[in-house]
Amino acid sequence: MHYLLSLLEFDVIGKIKMTSKGINIWSGCQEMNGLGAALTNPTELSYVKRSVKNLYPVTFRGSVFADAEEAYQAFKSNHLKHDMQLMIEILTAKLFQYPTLFNAIANNGGVAWLEKCQHIVTKNPRSRWEGVGRKSNFILCLIGAFELVSKIKQIDS
Repeated sequence: MHYLLSLLEFDVIGKIKMTSKGINIWSGCQEMNGLGAALTNPTELSYVKRSVKNLYPVTFRGSVFADAEEAYQAFKSNHLKHDMQLMIEILTAKLFQYPTLFNAIANNGGVAWLEKCQHIVTKNPRSRWEGVGRKSNFILCLIGAFELVSKIKQIDS
């Protein structure tokens, strides 16, 4: 019973909805038809690994980048606070440009689902991006981007 309750979440109008099991968001993710491979930054690598069927170029700050990773590499500063804000901006642009990705997050449980996900690529305990749920700076940025896009979509509707 406790397990079932942990999968339940209430949406904004009070209906119960299910929250899907979390996945590892990385370029080699095959789960959920490659959703984790599409949500990660290096989607060109995801495509080469055949984890996704589509490319995900990102338009950011007036330029088109092959993927979110290329955009991040172009603007990163190696200062965590700045780089996390940059990552949120890039992921926000990506979620706007690919509403199917935004909808996939929402349909799996939104923030509650992202909190169950992980971003483990190298298994380096000193990686500033890797971890599980909110202990991953990448997942934190993805949550921030999802929440921002959600708020903007609510205002527009």
